[in-house]
Amino acid sequence: MSKPIKVLLVDDKKDYCESLSGVARGSNIKVEYKLDWETGFEVLKNDPTIEFVILDGKGKIEADQETERDNFAMKAMKDIDAYSVQIGKHIPYCVNTGFMERFESFVGNVEIFEKSKEDRDKMFIHITEEITKSEYRTARLKFEESFISFDKGIINNAHEHLLVQIIQAYEAKDFRKKNINVQRDLLEAIFISLGNDPIPCIPDKLFNQHGKPILGLCTRFMEDKPTRTNQGDEFKLNKAVSLNIKSAFRKLKESTSGYSHLSDEDTVKTPFLANMFLLMEVLEWLPEFVETNYKNHI
Repeated sequence: MSKPIKVLLVDDKKDYCESLSGVARGSNIKVEYKLDWETGFEVLKNDPTIEFVILDGKGKIEADQETERDNFAMKAMKDIDAYSVQIGKHIPYCVNTGFMERFESFVGNVEIFEKSKEDRDKMFIHITEEITKSEYRTARLKFEESFISFDKGIINNAHEHLLVQIIQAYEAKDFRKKNINVQRDLLEAIFISLGNDPIPCIPDKLFNQHGKPILGLCTRFMEDKPTRTNQGDEFKLNKAVSLNIKSAFRKLKESTSGYSHLSDEDTVKTPFLANMFLLMEVLEWLPEFVETNYKNHI
């Protein structure tokens, strides 16, 4: 595995964090550490490249705490589990402690490693094994450029699982129509990100009352064509978009909307493949477009 595994370590002993970070490099693990869970959790939520979390057995939950808390690990695990459900991405973790006897009740629910050289090496092996079989990492390694829009915060991380699902379907040669629906969801997520969430590009009036993009109007707008709503409002992008990207938006809109009459199990191999690579083309174009026109919003 050539790309280092990025791990978040939360432990209030700075010397230990620095020591573990140095040793971990020999196992192709890059450690970022924080001394309390409040700060560490914010890092986790804002850095989608973190793939694993190491938790101290007991520690500081809030940054201004003076003493460690026995419920530190339980609090952190509950937060990670809830956040994993929220973003649709499994975030594995383990407990690394100097007080093994205090964590007997955790056995079977989480891997626990003692702060010893022998257990440290076992922990590194465990992390590597967990991440090697990660569907998320497998998807990223093959199509890294397509994830940059998520990494930069252009598209909300809550939608990242859609891209992973599409890649998994591609790898499994699963070309059923239900996966076209996932592609449509990802197209909508791209429009949402450009509709002031967070990029103020597509006007609010091109979305319905539930905040979902009106695909025909959003597509026309991104083609840099005058776009008129039913209420008579007219908008135009007036920003440079290449002909290839304009065509990609149009093809994706027509294709992901054009198979609604089929059942979920019907096979649509060619449209699925075409849509997948068009979506990746758009995703790889987005960062440059945003940095050129909306740099202050990322």
